[in-house]
Amino acid sequence: MTQKHNDPVTEKRDPLLSLPVIVARIKSLGEVVKAKADADQCAELCRRLGILSVKSFAIDARVTPFKKTGARMEGRVMGEVEQACVVTLKPVLQVIDEPFSLTLVPEGSPFARKSNDELSGGEMIIDPEGEDPPEAFEGEVIDVGAYAEEFFALALDDYPRADDADFHDHIEDKGGPDSADNPFAALAGLKDQLSTDGEN
Repeated sequence: MTQKHNDPVTEKRDPLLSLPVIVARIKSLGEVVKAKADADQCAELCRRLGILSVKSFAIDARVTPFKKTGARMEGRVMGEVEQACVVTLKPVLQVIDEPFSLTLVPEGSPFARKSNDELSGGEMIIDPEGEDPPEAFEGEVIDVGAYAEEFFALALDDYPRADDADFHDHIEDKGGPDSADNPFAALAGLKDQLSTDGEN
């Protein structure tokens, strides 16, 4: 699963909406899993995410079998949150209605994510053009709520901005001869810096 930088929900802790599913007992047609957070759970999620408020949080998912010992999870995370505008710090409302999907297999499964220690020093080898490879899970139970909480965090706007926000000090680059993309301007700046250091 792709994760955001400093994602606060990826820490090991109990999910707010615990929705355990025993993989071996998943029916062939799948199981529907739904839940909605109450006021106290929304307040706790707000604390975990480090944002202004979580007004609502809900999960609607279906879990189906995958390769006999794994599971395929598909659904949506929904809710409303408020974050501080990156310019004015005013509250910015965001309505979240985000689809998610994830394939899970037991640890040691040949279908799990592979790493290439010799070529990449243990880093995961992922095909950018293909689907995300299955993630491994421990034991016999997967908790849909835990994964859904992570997907909800991933859906947050990285740079919330109020409609009336304006970068007053922002200077647009017109692409002129003194722009940062001009290699001669960069060299001239370096030369000036070296001259200043030499005088000191």
